[in-house]
Amino acid sequence: MRKYLGGGSRRTAHVVDAAGFFAGYHLGVDKVFTVPEVIDEVRDEHSKLMLKYSIEAGKVIVVDPEDKYVVHVSRIAKELGELSSLSKTDLKLLALAYKLVSEGNEVYVISDDKSVQNVALKLGAKVIGIKWRVLRRPRKYIYECPICGFRSEDRGVCPRCGVELVKKRTGAGGGI
Repeated sequence: MRKYLGGGSRRTAHVVDAAGFFAGYHLGVDKVFTVPEVIDEVRDEHSKLMLKYSIEAGKVIVVDPEDKYVVHVSRIAKELGELSSLSKTDLKLLALAYKLVSEGNEVYVISDDKSVQNVALKLGAKVIGIKWRVLRRPRKYIYECPICGFRSEDRGVCPRCGVELVKKRTGAGGGI
């Protein structure tokens, strides 16, 4: 993919998840970016048709980001305690956002998913929600057993008690 920067000026890029397409977000802006996995998530006929036309018209640009961006995003998500809350599609979408940010673009990630928003903020992107309020700054999370207090970076079951671990916010996530 060529850089989205044109003539040395800073460009604005909108990176949209499936919920953004369902809400028709891509119809209201000049260009949006997404990953192939998000396109695959759009299944209803009307949304698929609108998306097809938008891709053909060049309004929606589908990019598969390189693995190095996915690796970086996965590391940041793990540091924030969000890795186990993100799907492979989420990681790819965030990798695309990071790629665009690293090329000097101002990037807006369009998603209601709080874990996606959290990582996007940490990567230097801004976030726009579709239906819900958005996070304003990154947060760090851990998973904790409500019975014995066991802590883990990953969701799951407490190895001591067998109770489901609960996601809890820790101190400031912005300083990682």
